[in-house]
Amino acid sequence: MRRSHDHIKIHPVGVCEKCGQNKFPHHMCLECGYYKGRKVIITKAERRTLRREKKEN
Repeated sequence: MRRSHDHIKIHPVGVCEKCGQNKFPHHMCLECGYYKGRKVIITKAERRTLRREKKEN
């Protein structure tokens, strides 16, 4: 009974509206960088393409 609170919890998982990947509720999507339909961060793949375009110009 001493460690009855240490059981494993199953976290709820939602689906990103933009890309369809699994994500935690009330968190941004780590794949596309969107939260509630708006862009929050630039992902690694987008950063790579921006760097490539910058080098070509």
